[in-house]
Amino acid sequence: MSLLEIDDLTISLATTGAPRVLVDGVSLTVDSGQMVGLAGESGSGKTVTALTALGFVPDGATATGAVRLDGEDVLTMSKKRLREVRGTTVAMVFQDPMTSLHPMLSVETQLTEQLRVHRSLSRRAAKARAIEMLELVRIPNPSKALSAYPHHFSGGMRQRIAIAGALACEPKLLIADEVTTALDVTVQAGILGLLEQLRRELGMAVVFITHDLGVMNVTTDELYVMYSGRVAERGGTRQVLAAPRHPYTRALVDALPDAQNLGHPLVAIPGEAATPERRPAGCAFHPRCAFAEDRCRTEVPELLPIGAGRVLACHVDPFAPADGSATGVLLDGRIGS
Repeated sequence: MSLLEIDDLTISLATTGAPRVLVDGVSLTVDSGQMVGLAGESGSGKTVTALTALGFVPDGATATGAVRLDGEDVLTMSKKRLREVRGTTVAMVFQDPMTSLHPMLSVETQLTEQLRVHRSLSRRAAKARAIEMLELVRIPNPSKALSAYPHHFSGGMRQRIAIAGALACEPKLLIADEVTTALDVTVQAGILGLLEQLRRELGMAVVFITHDLGVMNVTTDELYVMYSGRVAERGGTRQVLAAPRHPYTRALVDALPDAQNLGHPLVAIPGEAATPERRPAGCAFHPRCAFAEDRCRTEVPELLPIGAGRVLACHVDPFAPADGSATGVLLDGRIGS
């Protein structure tokens, strides 16, 4: 049994007209110790999907399907049970630590509160544990840092403190939502290295959400590419990014800067991303796809296996290799072929 199993998840938001479908039939699994990536443009449903692991569904929305966390369906949990699993079985680190960390509360208050609630620790024991966590995420002089406030730290240090808070109760699963966005490259590398080290040392699983395929390539084992609330392609990260099969995945890879040809202009994906309120019939990507056929405009493609543990939702499959192989090679330091 996987640590997290999301099965045919659909999230619909009631509107004055037809329901607005935010997530449409998404299924994914995360095993213990595995780092799984969710990639796609803003609005593709990555964060909304991951938040269901904590029992968070947008106000006014209805979720169907199943979200099993360590064998229990989160969607049917009581509020009391949800409070018990949040922070202990699953925890989350958000994109902006200046909003996830309370600006008016000291670091000590924010790190010890959940320890006292979930672990019933005394104030002294909770403080000792908080110091231990700050040491784990490499915060200098952790005893002094406890009395400081979030604005006293740099963006990278604030993110490390947020990670310390998420890991304080030793969750089995950590959801990291765009945790390196807006950080400079050096700080970003430090955060990514820290997450990988913590995964190895603690045996923790990680769901890593980002639009940055370069980050995905060096951090995750399995990759789900999402578009307009649906999974377009899934497989081993290196295989998917080295030989993308879905036109959307290929477009994302082609849009990456090429370190070997810095003078060349960047390649943009034509058109605009499909939003839930403007999702076209058939394959949601077909208005932006150069390979679209008539059936792409009317029929939603199924996710079907294409070998080597990969699945694809595309009627055309324009990048299928002639020899039937399903893997590619990383070329010249650039992801893709």
